[in-house]
Amino acid sequence: MSSSSVSQETSGDITVFVHPSCKYISLRNKSDQDKPLGGRQLKVQINNSEPITYTFDPSVKLKARDKVTIYHPDHKPRFAVSGYLVLKELKSWLPGDIVQVSLQ
Repeated sequence: MSSSSVSQETSGDITVFVHPSCKYISLRNKSDQDKPLGGRQLKVQINNSEPITYTFDPSVKLKARDKVTIYHPDHKPRFAVSGYLVLKELKSWLPGDIVQVSLQ
């Protein structure tokens, strides 16, 4: 049984979390204040593929103690979830893949 190698980064009060087997990325605001995401870039690279970059709309804020979850297009959530994005360019990863994520 192999596992994914994950690189994640904390950006101030926002923590980037990559779930290796469920194949999603979460941005979590651990502070008591809303944090602007507008204009910030989420970069994801799987293995040696070309990294994909998502730039958040200028109006986006991550509420205090809240999270946003990012899925690849093939993911089918088991139940309706608020606060999630589907990135068309994001590819699924397999156990053993190297997943690097940063929020800039």
